[in-house]
Amino acid sequence: MCLHNGILQKSYTLFTTLKVENKSFNEYLQALKMTNYVFPENLEVSGSGKNIIVISLESFEKGYLSEKYSKLTPFLRSLIRNPSWQYYEMNQNEGSKWTSGSLYTYLTGFPAYFGTMHNNIFQSSYHSNITGLGHILKKEGYKTTFIGTDAKVSGTQDMLYALKIDNIIDKSTLGAFSQDKDLFNVAKEAALNSSKTNTPFSLFISTLSTHFPNGIYDKRMEAYITPKASDLEFMVAATDYMLKDFIDYLKEVGIYKNTIIYIFPDHLKMGDDTIFKGTGERGLFILTNAKEEVVETKNLKNLYQIDLPEIILKGAEINTNATFLTNHVNGDKNQFIQDHISDITALNVSGFERTELSPYIIPEISKHVKTYKKDTLRFIAHAGGKIDDKIYTNSLEALNTNYAKGFRLFELDILTSSDNKFVAAHYWDDWIKMTEYTGKTPVSRKEFMSHKLYGKYTPLDMKSINNWFKSHPDAVLVTDKINTPKAFASQFIDPDRLIMELFTWNAVREGSQAKIKSVMPSQNVIFDLKKNYLDSLKKYHIKHVAISRNIIASNQELLNTLKANNIKVYAYNINEYIDRDEMYVVKHEMDFIYGIYADDWFFK
Repeated sequence: MCLHNGILQKSYTLFTTLKVENKSFNEYLQALKMTNYVFPENLEVSGSGKNIIVISLESFEKGYLSEKYSKLTPFLRSLIRNPSWQYYEMNQNEGSKWTSGSLYTYLTGFPAYFGTMHNNIFQSSYHSNITGLGHILKKEGYKTTFIGTDAKVSGTQDMLYALKIDNIIDKSTLGAFSQDKDLFNVAKEAALNSSKTNTPFSLFISTLSTHFPNGIYDKRMEAYITPKASDLEFMVAATDYMLKDFIDYLKEVGIYKNTIIYIFPDHLKMGDDTIFKGTGERGLFILTNAKEEVVETKNLKNLYQIDLPEIILKGAEINTNATFLTNHVNGDKNQFIQDHISDITALNVSGFERTELSPYIIPEISKHVKTYKKDTLRFIAHAGGKIDDKIYTNSLEALNTNYAKGFRLFELDILTSSDNKFVAAHYWDDWIKMTEYTGKTPVSRKEFMSHKLYGKYTPLDMKSINNWFKSHPDAVLVTDKINTPKAFASQFIDPDRLIMELFTWNAVREGSQAKIKSVMPSQNVIFDLKKNYLDSLKKYHIKHVAISRNIIASNQELLNTLKANNIKVYAYNINEYIDRDEMYVVKHEMDFIYGIYADDWFFK
């Protein structure tokens, strides 16, 4: 359904209402007060001929360079003390919190805002009016190469080509199971071959070894790194070793002397941040062997990711008439970005020419945000809601915590045990991870109830679900996964407080006869009905529908029709992208739907 030319891609008539307003790229520049912006074709560039190597380290924030982890990062810590190297602390800015978004930012100086679907807009891009490092370096005769594990993810390859990165090396060249050790070996070869020409070169290397949650373990590194407390710590140490080995190689073959190197994290580590307890305030950093006097920017004490293109160029002593977003911001850069999300999104979208157009919603702040924020009927506590920064627990403690926050609609994922009893768990594989259970699944109800989640949260079976809803008479249960409405409804304490998301039209019909509060067809049911969906929904008095937020932009006609017929749409897949959280959807997308499945929310 989501493939090219699938039903979700064929909303051509909708696109005219969803694409960027009919303004020119220049008008969006003016909205950001970037009146002297230089287009790629108008660049003037002169340089010193120094090679440039940029190494973006996956989730490798500055906490790894602290005293606490001194045994993991001896080489990087030695560079901080080395008078020939400069160390700057850097802040993570909005719009650059994920790998390809960070890449886009350090190449262009813009946060990677691209409307509803993140940076998938890059797919099929072939030209950019947005001036990036690739344009500038190409103008000066540089050979540009990107080295990473998978350049095809999120349209990264098309983005790189549009931004004039000529040579891309990833797993399509290296092999499907390539890791950072392979990347650095290829980087050595690429640097050596490029150095033999009469033109300077630039390498953009993107690592993966320290990806959350536990790193990408490479057994080969056991030959160089002693055992550590965890796989992640082992790969942090391995990355430090590989960086030293790479830079030592550059010195050995005579490349280092004429090469400016930049090492920085792509973004903060996602997920559990316990590892950084005791390392100080979280943040990013820049390490470079560029001279401090040439790196000088207007404020080296308050750096953000959007400052990287200017720093990279200045450190390599490349002079250009190009300007970047940071040159036009006075005051708090991150606040400026948050205040101008719509203009930045519109600029990014209009700045790329693509062979295929997809619908995007440019994020304007809704006039009804204050009303939405405190309406408890618009928020379903997803899998019971977040507790202690953990999601998908479907636990008693999650229900209690989020009821206290103000939630009154609670989703639970319902599975069937081996003895045919209903229990609450997202998937059996997730349950295994949360309980460290080592046997086969599904398990019996008794076995299920004997295992605490993460060692402390109480699991839920049908009896405990009913007990909780009995003691919370204003709470409503919303089910997921289970597709047998009559069987489940007959066991739930109060069918008048039961909403069931269902996944086949037969289940919807069965649910409509089960005398529950509401049957909620999932989006696949609606798409299967095609043109007749509204008549069918009306016939069975359907009042709720569940959809992914990822299809909001491409299905505006459907959403408008449902709203006009008083059918409330709840969107899931919130937080699927790092910066598409509950607040983003409430501010920018709630006008198109009725409510959301929320991991967390504070109604006050």
